[in-house]
Amino acid sequence: MGAKLAGGGGGKRGQLDVNAEPNIVPFVDVMLVLLIIFMVASPVASVDIKVDLPDSKVLPSKRPPKPTYVTIQDKGGVVGFFVGNDEVVDTSVLGKKAFEGVVKDNPTFGGDLAKIIDQRIYIRADGDTPYRNVVFAMNRLQDEGFYKVALVGADKRR
Repeated sequence: MGAKLAGGGGGKRGQLDVNAEPNIVPFVDVMLVLLIIFMVASPVASVDIKVDLPDSKVLPSKRPPKPTYVTIQDKGGVVGFFVGNDEVVDTSVLGKKAFEGVVKDNPTFGGDLAKIIDQRIYIRADGDTPYRNVVFAMNRLQDEGFYKVALVGADKRR
């Protein structure tokens, strides 16, 4: 506890009033001494030893293939099918158009049928679209050999 030397309050002459404010001068002195100790000791802690590390043998990862989307829109009872951004007017060739879309989006496949067929096709549809239209698109894709079909849902986290 500190003492108040200046008068102003009641109290007898020669008596010091009690002050409730903490004296932080010793605390600051200790902190400054610790700061100086750490500043002197920290360069000693870092050691300069040259280490020859081996070269990395890891090959860079390949880019994943560009996804192919089949979009189904139902506007006033008229159903529209799209592969990428291209509209498919004749629905009997929906699978063939998806095949062409995979080849166009991924030229690195180089006509390799196994890679093209193994590609996942993503189907997205409006909320008002009857499910039978989604199943119809899935069947057309399976007719061409696309068995890896995924349904895309809206992201409601935002």
